[in-house]
Amino acid sequence: MGDPNASDWLKSQQKASRKARWLVGILGLVVLLALHKSLYGINYGPVNATYPWCTNTLGDVIEDIKLLSQLTNRIRLYGMDCQMANMTLWAIKLLNVNMTVIPTIWVDNNATTYQRQYNSLFTLINDHGVDKIDGISVGNEVLFRKEITPQDLFNRIADVRQKVNALPNVKKKVPVFTSDLGSNVNDALVAAVDIALANVHPYFGGVPAQQGANWTFEFFQQNDVVVAAKAGKEAIISEIGWPTAGNSQQAAVASVPNLNDFIQSFICAANTKQVKYYYFESFDTPWKTAMFTLLEGSWGLFTPDRKLKDVTIPDCPPTAPGFNGFS
Repeated sequence: MGDPNASDWLKSQQKASRKARWLVGILGLVVLLALHKSLYGINYGPVNATYPWCTNTLGDVIEDIKLLSQLTNRIRLYGMDCQMANMTLWAIKLLNVNMTVIPTIWVDNNATTYQRQYNSLFTLINDHGVDKIDGISVGNEVLFRKEITPQDLFNRIADVRQKVNALPNVKKKVPVFTSDLGSNVNDALVAAVDIALANVHPYFGGVPAQQGANWTFEFFQQNDVVVAAKAGKEAIISEIGWPTAGNSQQAAVASVPNLNDFIQSFICAANTKQVKYYYFESFDTPWKTAMFTLLEGSWGLFTPDRKLKDVTIPDCPPTAPGFNGFS
């Protein structure tokens, strides 16, 4: 016969476990109720998807997509390593959510890195097709970092475009492009891409959060929209956000209240103006803080453990038409 004290202890632990699961479920519901599908798109990188360690799991990505699918229908990724694009597409499929993805081949001065990610892209398309792929980015801020020449980048874009669109399982034209600082969008870049993707950060413009939206619209129009339009092409904001910690940039101060002020003024205005944008970013990134600065790792709407920061997500669904790259 078992020890009755042990039995009582087990029952108490089971009761506590049920209560804990109930509380977690309630807290999760509260977070979901605080979310609105108001973002045109969002930038996402799975926590721990850092090569060569790659400790990210499909389960983690599924939990991320549960949240992000409440905010947007579109995700932009930053690389192909650690199966991040494959896991993201699997999570979308398993959850049966209406989401599309921009996978990115990371580009730096390391030819081995490029070839590994290049190969991963074609494996991804072979496995998943392109129905859930809005476009493909070859690099991010490559011109800004000056790690390869502009012509080398343009040649890589042309190569990916030709080979992807020649695949037998690709039944639609897949736009191929790169993303760079809004100030780096010029005629040569626009000629090489199907869409001009511009990273536009009012924080680095040194303006207060309350003026960030107006600064963004003016900068984007003058530096990116006009240049792309000359070639009959579309411009999209590929990064736009506000940090919550780190050093100030002139009048721009990193804080949660300023993040809230910025998203209140930017998101609904951008949606009304039909400006397409990918918010930067989903989650804070501790690895960037460790490798670079606190500022670099503090741009998330959520903490790394998926807690929404003390902000209010506006309720104003985007009105811009779907991503096509040629509007």
